[in-house]
Amino acid sequence: MRSAPGRRVLVLVTDGGDTYSRANQRDAIDIAQRTETTVFTISTKAGFLSTVPGVEAGTVANSGDRVLQTLAEESGGISFFTGDMLSLERSFTRISKELRAQYLVTYNPANKNYDGNFRKIDVRLAERNSDLKVRTKRGYKALSDAP
Repeated sequence: MRSAPGRRVLVLVTDGGDTYSRANQRDAIDIAQRTETTVFTISTKAGFLSTVPGVEAGTVANSGDRVLQTLAEESGGISFFTGDMLSLERSFTRISKELRAQYLVTYNPANKNYDGNFRKIDVRLAERNSDLKVRTKRGYKALSDAP
């Protein structure tokens, strides 16, 4: 997938419940990072067909929600916790706006050792502007593109 042209984005709409996984959270994050796929997650647990007691729309409520939030953040995406059709529509609108406002920043690292280790990156704005926000992955795994 890394050699496929274009930007890779996955929008995951789920109630956050894991019913049958062969991979764990770390595996999913690793695959997203290796394939440079940005993951946006939308949890529907706080509404639609049935309301889960104690769960309010827009909030992280349990470990399943935290998994979704971590997956999104580690891949450079955002998590949404919806409760009705209007908030679901707003989530998709925000994802659309986010994708249209992205910039691609690349660099050639001085360390050419592709050892598979995680390399932290820190992207900041040169000037303070309250209208702008940097959202990016925390880093990357130093892997060679060769098979």
